[in-house]
Amino acid sequence: MEINKTDFCNTELYADILKNTHFSLPQLHLPYCDDTTVLAKEKVVKGKIAHNRICYQPMEGQDADENGNPTDLTFERYERLAKGGAGILWFEAVSVLPEGRSNAHQLMINEKNLDSYKKLVDSVKENSVRNNGYEPIFILQLNHSGRYSKPCGVPAPIVAMRNKFFDKPELSYTFASDEYLKRLPEVFAENAYLCEKAGLDGVDIKCCHGYLYSELLSAYERAGIYGTSFENRTRLLRDTFCACKSVLSHNTILSCRLNIYDGYNTPYSFGTDMNDHTKYNLDEPKKLIDTLISLGLDLLNVTMGSPYVNPDVSRPYKTGIDIPKTNALSALFRLFEGACEIHRTFPDLPIVNTGVSGLCAKSHLAAAGMINDDMTDFVGFGRMNFAYPDLARDILAGEFDPKKACIACSGCSTLKKNGLLSGCIIRNKLYRDIYKEFTSK
Repeated sequence: MEINKTDFCNTELYADILKNTHFSLPQLHLPYCDDTTVLAKEKVVKGKIAHNRICYQPMEGQDADENGNPTDLTFERYERLAKGGAGILWFEAVSVLPEGRSNAHQLMINEKNLDSYKKLVDSVKENSVRNNGYEPIFILQLNHSGRYSKPCGVPAPIVAMRNKFFDKPELSYTFASDEYLKRLPEVFAENAYLCEKAGLDGVDIKCCHGYLYSELLSAYERAGIYGTSFENRTRLLRDTFCACKSVLSHNTILSCRLNIYDGYNTPYSFGTDMNDHTKYNLDEPKKLIDTLISLGLDLLNVTMGSPYVNPDVSRPYKTGIDIPKTNALSALFRLFEGACEIHRTFPDLPIVNTGVSGLCAKSHLAAAGMINDDMTDFVGFGRMNFAYPDLARDILAGEFDPKKACIACSGCSTLKKNGLLSGCIIRNKLYRDIYKEFTSK
């Protein structure tokens, strides 16, 4: 593999990944800084202080009860994460409707279980203060799984448009009519209001990874008010922002985890260069972000791809364990550079990027490099917080332990895909045993 070392910081630090790659990337530049104290810088988000630049990304544990209530295992997971010391703790996807659940054990919030969420929020903040001396900014993600809905554990897709590239002949698809979509902004707003009542600092409208809101962004051939034109394809997200803004108090953060690049090799791919689907075109994503800022967007979490269609785009994994469809380093480079372009286009909008867990034992050095090079405001760790919940605290103390790091094996994703309790199969015996039992069948 040919690497231009003048463009690639500390190539030797990535040798364990580089040795398994197969493509020449002469312009590749991955961030690097061995001074991880830069991650300890505070950052204010809508009057709330993030005490460091590390964000724990939303990762579904699939451990709610059948009614969507948090269980003891949910509490245990978030207490561990709270002790970990991240500046932002991004709570996993919570379904706004029963039929939009991604699995039979996805969380939901309602008036009946609101007290449980209040206890969970209090527990997170108390544990963080006790162990770290500060509270995290605590954001909850609201979602409708759309095409990937499995409310009873089997596929029951609700789609924005029929898509011959993704539709499976063995499945029965429910089309999300205009009438169905029109009521969703109010549903999201009701859920957002409950989140605020529970004591959360902010709410995320999930619009990524091919779920319903994300799929609508690429509904170029849908008829009616939610398809074809940019105005129509973004209508539901805009209306939902307005609805949520109208019910939230002035100091509650309104955020969005947004696909800026789908990367599908199809005609229906938001943010994609249609002459070369491996490249992004951020004209429409930037136009959308600019519109969302005018509607009250306070914090943006940038991501790409879909775990169901092109998982190597959204969470590049290590070659030698599974061979990705695209080169892992080029995918990481695209994730980092795409978020950086958004950050520099909208310098006043706090940005969280993603993908750094793919660098495994070197991820803390890349994270520091991103902050040092002003590529993002916050570095988001997803799979890593499953494997290494004490990550932030250890990095900030200069005690990062590579033996605790995520190895990017995607075992946690395998558990999620199959509707099982989800966590790290390498570092946590509970999930390792579940994985072994599942794969032995």
